[in-house]
Amino acid sequence: MRFAAFACLAASLSAQALPPQPVPPQNPITPEKAILGKLLFWEEQMSSNNRMACGTCHSFAAGGGDQRRAVFPGLDGVTPSPDDSFGSPGIVRSDANNDYLPDAEFGLQAQVTRRASPSMLTAAWFPEVFWDGRARGQFVDPDTGAVLIPTGGALENQALAPILAGDEMAHDARTFAGATSKLVTARPMAVATNLPPDMASAIAGGTTYPDLFNAAFGTPTITAARIAFAIATYQRTLVPNQTPYDLFVAGNPTALTPAQVNGLNVFTGPARCNLCHTPGLFSDTQFRNLGLRPIAQDNGRQGTTGLLVDRGKFKVPSLRNAGLRGTFMHNGQFTTIAQVFGFYLGGGGPNLDNKDPLLVPLNGPPPQGVPPPAAADLQNFIINGLTDPRVAAGAFPFDRPTLASERIPPQGFLYGLPSSGTGGRVPSILAQVPANVGNVDFKVGIGNARGGAATIFVLGLQPASILYSGVTLLVDPGSALLIPGVLGGASGVPGAGFGNLRVGVPDLPFLSGLTMYAQWFVVDPGVVNGAATTAGAEVRFF
Repeated sequence: MRFAAFACLAASLSAQALPPQPVPPQNPITPEKAILGKLLFWEEQMSSNNRMACGTCHSFAAGGGDQRRAVFPGLDGVTPSPDDSFGSPGIVRSDANNDYLPDAEFGLQAQVTRRASPSMLTAAWFPEVFWDGRARGQFVDPDTGAVLIPTGGALENQALAPILAGDEMAHDARTFAGATSKLVTARPMAVATNLPPDMASAIAGGTTYPDLFNAAFGTPTITAARIAFAIATYQRTLVPNQTPYDLFVAGNPTALTPAQVNGLNVFTGPARCNLCHTPGLFSDTQFRNLGLRPIAQDNGRQGTTGLLVDRGKFKVPSLRNAGLRGTFMHNGQFTTIAQVFGFYLGGGGPNLDNKDPLLVPLNGPPPQGVPPPAAADLQNFIINGLTDPRVAAGAFPFDRPTLASERIPPQGFLYGLPSSGTGGRVPSILAQVPANVGNVDFKVGIGNARGGAATIFVLGLQPASILYSGVTLLVDPGSALLIPGVLGGASGVPGAGFGNLRVGVPDLPFLSGLTMYAQWFVVDPGVVNGAATTAGAEVRFF
């Protein structure tokens, strides 16, 4: 009897499978564009520090979102505090020349996006993307102003935004011309390892990005619009439609467990989840205010449309592969499905201004309420029944390379101990930029030193640990190059000094495998020995 009931339910849901994917006719899917887009999506050289790719914040292991979670201070600028949100770490701020520049909120630490990274896995089905829908359907060539896609181009718009976003992939005042010119000479995937077979095959034999653009578009010219077309095409090949739910609605009555079937019934019944998370896509693609936070903290959709009726509204995300995520809601407030369910159990958030009327408490008695056993089945269905096993396993087409940011620590490969300067401030060395051969954006920075101080940057072939006049030399002076300089920041102010040595790594293959050693010395009359030093850093060329 239970088996027959499963079959009947499967038949009733047959029209609620993942709907056909919309593809704009102006950007049809081709194999050449798809593989180019895959390379660009995982290419950290798309950023201005060679360690941020689209895939850095959108990982399959996190259900298309970010495995990382960092604090963005709210309006009060204080952390921790109730108005904090949780987003994705981006790059350390740099000026128009790509030299380090302390940020008002994050200093010389990685900037953090003010919203959590949404899943990109089902973005192709949404007519407008980002939490506030600011990536709309009409795609305009940023170079020519021509309308290339009248409708259905939200993915193309979204693909370009991070490339110029200062808290994500860009230095200040970055242009598409700067980003595209870098790709002309960059060796594809130079900073990544463990490339999937299709990516490795595509760039075998010294294939360049101009070669790949020629194969995809007919000429080798690299433009922002072509980057957008390629990345969007790749994203449209990511179709997570092999979940247990999909197999179930296709006619396999055992694809969902009995508990998960009950969870589906709760989902479409007393829990009322289906009113916003419509089965199939598991989103109605609308924007709603959940009462999660005061509108003053983030007005959401209103910031895009300018309409008062949209205040505090955010995109209803798809629940597909939500079981892999570790961050939920636009502000990243929750870290588990259980927390999210508890939020909805109480009828959403406490902020009533423009709160969606569909939100009602679910903690009453049946049939309107959702008791604990039903809640467990509901969560089981969302966590397991809506997870595509290929996404969870990182299997094709949901495979990816290993990124440099996963191999290089946030501040680089540091060793030894620094010595403090004026006010007890300890200068820090910023050595996180990959030293890949041909990297035109390579730099080693310094922060938290005495403002306006004279410096010596030391780069040598051997490490050391030599105590000299009260400070430790961490680079062998006999093999070292000494480069003098002067720090930025208010003169004499403890901790205000910052700077960097920015120099391209020559495109010389013999450098690959070489390790050099770096350290900054700061002339600092505010301390007894007259100098402060950073820790040492290994500069590993590859």
